[in-house]
Amino acid sequence: MKTLRCILLALVAVGVSLRACADEPTAQIRATTDTILALLADPALKTEARNSERRQLIRKELDRRIDWATVARSSLGRHWAKLTRVEQTEFVSLFGRLLEETFIDKFETHHGELDKVEYLGEKIIDEYASVKAQISTKDQIVHPVEYRLQKSGKDWRIYDILLEGVSLVKNYRDQFDEILAKSSYEKLVADLRAKIPQAVAVAASNPS
Repeated sequence: MKTLRCILLALVAVGVSLRACADEPTAQIRATTDTILALLADPALKTEARNSERRQLIRKELDRRIDWATVARSSLGRHWAKLTRVEQTEFVSLFGRLLEETFIDKFETHHGELDKVEYLGEKIIDEYASVKAQISTKDQIVHPVEYRLQKSGKDWRIYDILLEGVSLVKNYRDQFDEILAKSSYEKLVADLRAKIPQAVAVAASNPS
């Protein structure tokens, strides 16, 4: 999916900005993505023997910066309230793990395509923030991006990413609405579980 690929490029692109931004939300995104880019570039972690370790380190950074619970709840939309608490917990874990695995796969495949990103502005209203940027790939394709964040303690955590006006959360919500209009929640969960590696799916089905 072109849109998801570009959103993923946008998420890692913050680390190769033309200029530093001292504002807190942008600084926190940059710190996370700088770390991810460093992990991807580290020759010692590029060996097959350390592939699992590299992915685990990237997963740790994503968990720190992205609010998976809010992303999952918003993506499921009106269907969320119909779930039991146990089902909600399972959905957050499964969907979060699916997104993590998708993000990491795309990071590893496409991070070398990044050229530059320019920040166009940041807006903070109470506990919410939006960071707008413009990213360019090495083939001279430019994409406007907006990161939406909510403050949690001292951290700013991403709850949505918009690329060219397209919301990652809304994109999944539309897909889930279509699936649940024709099938059951149990079938949706089974489909999610089938799309992620078995070991990851087992861990997600048994969240601590």
